[in-house]
Amino acid sequence: MKLTNLKSILAITIFTAIFASCSSSPKEIPEDLTAQELIQKGQDAFERRKYKESLRYYNTVIERHSNATTQYLEANYEIGHLFMKQKKYDQAKTVFEQLISYYDNSIPGSLPGAYYKLAQNEMEKIKEKQAFKEEEDL
Repeated sequence: MKLTNLKSILAITIFTAIFASCSSSPKEIPEDLTAQELIQKGQDAFERRKYKESLRYYNTVIERHSNATTQYLEANYEIGHLFMKQKKYDQAKTVFEQLISYYDNSIPGSLPGAYYKLAQNEMEKIKEKQAFKEEEDL
């Protein structure tokens, strides 16, 4: 992977980590949770509309389990999805672009394809929303 793409992914991770650190809950995330347990807790928080808490869990996956490729990709996708839910399309777009770039700079077939396709689908939704907004502004 190109160094510039790694820097971009790191920048997004730092941004979301800073954003998440402002959250009031959970104060501490247990160290012994697996990547999948953290993702599940993030999804549970998301379903309860506790978006800051959800973001903290996903960022914890990225920080603690970056070597667990599937969960790392899933956590990044979930962050983008969370931004979509909050209608923070510019932030979501940045996350999805980086996720797609991660795939584009990997060996074909070496990563699970689902998150690539999901990120592409979300990018299409963002384009549609931007086009609709431009029509409204006319």
